[in-house]
Amino acid sequence: MKLFKNSLATLLLALFIVGVTNVNAQDKREAVQTYNKALELVESEDYEQAVSMFNQAIAQGEELGEEGQDIVQRAEKQLPTTYYQMALREYRTFQNDKSLSSLEATISAFREAGEISEEYGNEQIAEKVPGVITQLMYNRALLQYQQEDFEAALATLDEVIERNANYAKAYYQKGIVTKNMEGSSLDEALGYFDKAIEVGEQNNDNQIVSRAQEAAASELIYRGSQANENDDYETAISLLNSALEYDSSSEEAYYRLSEAYNGRQQWAEAAEAAQQAIELGNGGRTDQAKNYFSLGTAYQGLGQRADACDAFDNAAYGSFKSSAEHKMEFELKCENI
Repeated sequence: MKLFKNSLATLLLALFIVGVTNVNAQDKREAVQTYNKALELVESEDYEQAVSMFNQAIAQGEELGEEGQDIVQRAEKQLPTTYYQMALREYRTFQNDKSLSSLEATISAFREAGEISEEYGNEQIAEKVPGVITQLMYNRALLQYQQEDFEAALATLDEVIERNANYAKAYYQKGIVTKNMEGSSLDEALGYFDKAIEVGEQNNDNQIVSRAQEAAASELIYRGSQANENDDYETAISLLNSALEYDSSSEEAYYRLSEAYNGRQQWAEAAEAAQQAIELGNGGRTDQAKNYFSLGTAYQGLGQRADACDAFDNAAYGSFKSSAEHKMEFELKCENI
């Protein structure tokens, strides 16, 4: 009887083990099916559902204990790349509509992708995401600037610089924003351009160095030209000489400088600046007419009549034709030379 009971207990235990094994096998098949379904959803770009299925596969695998660890590890490995694909999809949407709302959604998606990647040990994505977010925040500042929300643009650019102090473009853009703000300080804008040049040179970003130099020179030339129009020649000379420190090959800066020196009757300096403008100019006769007219004015002031006549003869094109001919005929009497 005792032998019978022992045999029955052994049989029941065996049946229980077989039953448990069958249940575990069924559960594992279901976990595998869930995982495979998640992969299919990724292929069809239904990322939200794929994430849900991967999480379900992880839960099913964890219930299986050691038997389910393979499924858990496989599903966890897929989550970072799936979240990253979701973020890329948001970015494509932003590229199409260029709206702040879609950009914010993109930034949020990349942040989530970064967090998931850190959680599940995908170092490649985790290391890549911060740089992507910094670039996206820079794009946010550009949109804010385009919408003339200058204060918001500057605040965003400060965030960009806080994330990456070597991001030369952010300093450059701060200069652009600042110089367009009403009542802004020229020195402040130039300070940002100088910082962009400094950081750009340190990081071999030659493009941003050139852009910052060009922007600074352009603003100084513009303000120097305004000073000329207001007969404030001393200010113009200061601004235009500063412009040449950023761009020593600027034809426009030398031309405007020649105008300013002529305005102050500093004829020798005016002639020298006009000659520089002529040497740097690569346009035709009409384009060069302004430079020759300024040169002629300087020579006339110096009393160098023949040189003045030659200069005005070269200036007699386009919008300067009438003025140059008047100078030659009535003021200098060039036909008598």
